[in-house]
Amino acid sequence: MDAAALAVLVGGVHAGPDGHFETVAPLTGAGPEHAAYAERAVPEDCAAGVLLVGEPIEGRCCVVVGDPKAAFITLLRHLFPEMHPSGVHPGAHVDPSARLGVGAVIYPGAVVGADCEIGENTIIFPNAVLYPRTIVGRRCRIHAGAVIGADGFSYHPTADGILKVPQVGRVVIGDEVEVGAGATIDRAFLTETRIGDGVKLDNLVHVGHNSQLGRGVIAAAQTGISGSCTIGDFVLLGGQVGVADHCEIGPGAQLGARAAAHGRLAGGQAYLGVPAAPIRLTRRMMAVSRRLPEMWRMLQRLRHTVDQLTEKKSGGNGLSGEPPPEQEHP
Repeated sequence: MDAAALAVLVGGVHAGPDGHFETVAPLTGAGPEHAAYAERAVPEDCAAGVLLVGEPIEGRCCVVVGDPKAAFITLLRHLFPEMHPSGVHPGAHVDPSARLGVGAVIYPGAVVGADCEIGENTIIFPNAVLYPRTIVGRRCRIHAGAVIGADGFSYHPTADGILKVPQVGRVVIGDEVEVGAGATIDRAFLTETRIGDGVKLDNLVHVGHNSQLGRGVIAAAQTGISGSCTIGDFVLLGGQVGVADHCEIGPGAQLGARAAAHGRLAGGQAYLGVPAAPIRLTRRMMAVSRRLPEMWRMLQRLRHTVDQLTEKKSGGNGLSGEPPPEQEHP
């Protein structure tokens, strides 16, 4: 493809000398046969034949676009279109009562239970399991090994033992949702566990029963969302974030990796730490924690000095000359 054709494909403007490419590559290591994109400065040693950039570069073959990465994604989809089999593979199990939208694809090993609904052009990859009455919207991607609609984790202790609480609700997933490999979404106790439109769940994410995820929520791998949580629109959860049960996270909040959310977190802020706190506060606490051994030794010296002064005031000479004993800080 030449630069002029690429400009037409991505809605950009060709600038600089003519150029063409055969395939794509990252900026580092790109050669004359490659197209690459740059969101920032282009390294001097980059030899890409065509560059997708936000501003033209003198002497280089460029396609200028508003969002270079988005344009590169368009190019990738053009060069490497996904190919899926049509309909239901013979190796899949789809209950006769399930309803499939036009263009839905069910891969081998997948299980679609009774009274499930699968929207148009949704793809259920191998060995994913949808328990009965699960609803999945249009243009979703449910990756291999995902389990949607299993029992919520709920038990009631009694004098005679622990009773399992029946989970008679369901899971409802909106449009254009992606559920990663091995992810799990539990059905509700009585009503619905709901996943909003455009949500993206990475591999091994867990969503507990009764939780409600708003539009555009993104959760990175190994995030665990407990039961009855409310996650606002466009919340970002980093890897291994933990969300305690009944937690409420406001729209647009961002939780860094391994943060632990409890109670109610206001939207539009960044959080970090255990328990999660505004990121500036957490960073100050982390900076102080690194100095704790030094601060402990200083406290010991101050205590020793106070002891000497107290002893002197009470009649002792306070001149033992012995240094304060080294104690292990807690």
